Amino acid sequence: TMYLYLIRHGQTDANVNKIYQGNANVPLNDKGKEQAKVIAWRFKSYPIESMYSSNLERALETARAINQYHDLTLNIENDLQEISLGEWQGKTRSQVEKEYAEFIKKRRELDDIYTTAVPGGESYQALEKRAMAMLNAIVDTNKHEHVAIVTHGGVIKAIIGHILNLPHQKRNAFDIYNTSITVLKYSEDKQRFKIKVLNDTAHLE
Repeated sequence: TMYLYLIRHGQTDANVNKIYQGNANVPLNDKGKEQAKVIAWRFKSYPIESMYSSNLERALETARAINQYHDLTLNIENDLQEISLGEWQGKTRSQVEKEYAEFIKKRRELDDIYTTAVPGGESYQALEKRAMAMLNAIVDTNKHEHVAIVTHGGVIKAIIGHILNLPHQKRNAFDIYNTSITVLKYSEDKQRFKIKVLNDTAHLE
């Protein structure tokens, strides 16, 4: 049995200002740094034996904060980074709604947000594929029982959506907050993931 702790990075200014950040390299803001300290403190007593992080700064900062109590080798994986939102990155939601109104309308009519990528970006389908490939690779190559994975909201949503076999439009039925913990239990004999905990933010209360 393996326990995988999926942790979303701390807050960034783009999160607050509703700016699409995608896989742009955005650092934590002051509140995010504070959140990283708090989650690091919470994880202090967890028996983590190996640790993975997305290569983007906001995830790395969060992972390093947690790791100062564990001193593990930090495995940095590009495949854990957030979905690429191409031309939308760095723009606010209202800007995107204006500039890409036609694209958004067409995509909505086709009901195809899952497979149609933003111009210059990556589709949610492609994100899910690489996120699951990464998760399976971690499970296959890791002999440890407790594994921490610091990544992004989109990646965690894709993994949960995949495990529950949720159609894309149903994936707004749950949130993944900054520095939330989602715990998966993997049973080798059954070769399946179970969701033990979803979006736990008790440490922020």
